[in-house]
Parts: sequence; structure tokens; C-alpha cells
Amino acid sequence: MGRGGVDMRRAVFLGLIAALFLSPYLPSTASAADVSVTLQMQSFQFHIDGQTSPPTITATANDTLRLRIENLDSVLHTFTVPHFSIDESLVGGAIVFVNITTDFGDVGRWQFWCSPHSGGTDPENHSGMIGWIEIQSTSGPPPPPPKPLPGFEALAAIGALAAAFVIVGLRRRQ
Repeated sequence: MGRGGVDMRRAVFLGLIAALFLSPYLPSTASAADVSVTLQMQSFQFHIDGQTSPPTITATANDTLRLRIENLDSVLHTFTVPHFSIDESLVGGAIVFVNITTDFGDVGRWQFWCSPHSGGTDPENHSGMIGWIEIQSTSGPPPPPPKPLPGFEALAAIGALAAAFVIVGLRRRQ
């Protein structure tokens, strides 16, 4: 193989090394959390880990709520959350799993209830067998995506020009 092939490989190798060194400075995305909760229906009340009724499930916008709902009574209960369009029926002894992916439009306090064992017509003001899902903001509106380091665009343009000059110079030598 001629000298041009070795120089080309060296240029590609150096470009890959430069990309590896620069990669920690590129923007990254934040990840949301999974919030796992076991919600129990017992004695015509909702319970979480022995909490007194009504319980509150708390998460942050962009989290995913992973709910395990257990009906420990022998009667039919529902898990109804109009804000998240959820209406699950559970016969005595049943278990259901509900996943709720939240976003900034869900920030607030949302009531859930059992339809047969609660009263009220307002979607957020029932009484009886109820509980709350509270979605908190991380501190205001969603943050803008992170920007690359200042001068990154210029550095990338200079690197591309240098690579072009190397390739043209190697082609002329052949």
C-alpha cells in the first residue's frame, strides 16, 4: 500500500480520537424517573404503605408512575382518574398495573377515587374512597436543550477544512 493510504488511515484515526475527546462536551438528555407505588384498596379506603387515607402519590413532571393496585376487599372497586383517562374496575382480590407517563401539562394535584364508594360530581372534589396524584414541576417550565460549548461550530468547521486539505493533498501525491 502506498504512502497515501497510510496518511489517509492516520487522518481517519486522528479524527476518531478527536471525536472521542469531544463527546463528553456534547449535550446530553436528562432522564425521567420511574415512580413505583403499590396502592391498596382495603376497608373502603385507599392505602399506601399503611398511610392514612386519603393517600397522595407524588411525582415530578416527565416521570412515569408505575402503579400496582390491589383490591384487598371482597367487593368491586374502581380506580378512576379522569385527568389521566383511567377507569379500572377490580373485583375482590384483583390486582391491576397502571403506568402513567407525565409531562409538564400534568403539573398539579389530581384526585382519584372508587366510583361505587365515593360521592361527588366535580372531577376534583369527590369524598369517600379517594386519593391524590400530585405532579410537581422541577422548577418552572422545561429547560431548553443544552447548547454545545462556545466555539464548537467553529472547531468543527476548522476540523472539516483540515480533513479536506489532507485528502486533497494526499490525492495530489498519488
